[in-house]
Amino acid sequence: MGGNLLLRIFGALVFTWLGIVLAEWLVKAGAGGTLLYWRLVLGLLGTLTGLTLTPWLIRPLLRYLRRKIMEVPAETMWAAVIGVILGWFLGNLFTPILQLLPSPLNQVLQPVEQIFFMYLGAQVFVARKNDLLSIFRWLQGGSRESTNAAVPGQQRYVLDTSALIDGRIVEMARLGFIQGEFVVPRFVLFELQSIADAPEPERRRRGRRGLDMLDELKRLSHVHVRISDIDPMDVHEVDHKIVTIAKRLGAPIITTDYNLSQIARLRQVSVLNLHELEKIMQPPYLPGDRITITITQAGKGQNQGVGFLPDGTMIVVEDGRHLIGREVPVVLTKVLQTTGGRIIFARPQLEEERQ
Repeated sequence: MGGNLLLRIFGALVFTWLGIVLAEWLVKAGAGGTLLYWRLVLGLLGTLTGLTLTPWLIRPLLRYLRRKIMEVPAETMWAAVIGVILGWFLGNLFTPILQLLPSPLNQVLQPVEQIFFMYLGAQVFVARKNDLLSIFRWLQGGSRESTNAAVPGQQRYVLDTSALIDGRIVEMARLGFIQGEFVVPRFVLFELQSIADAPEPERRRRGRRGLDMLDELKRLSHVHVRISDIDPMDVHEVDHKIVTIAKRLGAPIITTDYNLSQIARLRQVSVLNLHELEKIMQPPYLPGDRITITITQAGKGQNQGVGFLPDGTMIVVEDGRHLIGREVPVVLTKVLQTTGGRIIFARPQLEEERQ
């Protein structure tokens, strides 16, 4: 049974009931006709109204509620639900006292008192949700001190796929240059997993590196990593989804993707591009450095071979086409840094240079 049909049936039942209630009110008010007549007329009218208008009235509201619910972290939602339930029980304890008051004061105060305690319970439990999670861990036999829990007021950052594959964010967090909560949308995690399962070896290696970096980030005791279920249903492009989430959370984006950086800035969202950060720092590789890489493919230029560093940086090796598939020592000749990434040029190391 489709959701649209369920909405129509629900609306028909509600509007039919409203029609019957309205019929009784009209008869008591002195309207002409019998109660049965008005019940049939207004009940049928309510049924037709519910079947026709309910999807148009309810569906936008459901979409709005779904969007808002997806923005709320799961731990916050569960804390609010527990707080509401306990608030309701606490409110029931005061109900017998309120019933001693004269009518209609007791009838007015009872629902007000229930709503107040439910609201108070939700507020208290949401505010103390981290302590609540620590207690649950302790009851399960773990340590009550959480080593990877968010702290209220911490700076939040939204990570994309490229930042995780790059991996420098882990070292920056380990050294304390960036602290706070790292939000990884679940669709970013799915994208990493699909890259890690790709048939191309280089693409598969990058995906697995991203998953490894995420795992290392989770192990750090002074940062909190949250896999977020927020997924803007009205946005389809991944880059735009990330920007939308960052804007809703009021958090900057950490990325190495030039296009994502431009989209974020156009929408007035703060972005930390790791490549731009590297431009103002000494690069880890300088001309004259000697490293060993595996040449995996041919380059665009004549006789060029191409290899990659673990973080995905491309190394173009002059006269390296015949070395494809081999691990060779090379000498770096040029480091080209742009906002779109870094390209390193190299040449095969000569025999006399290896001695």
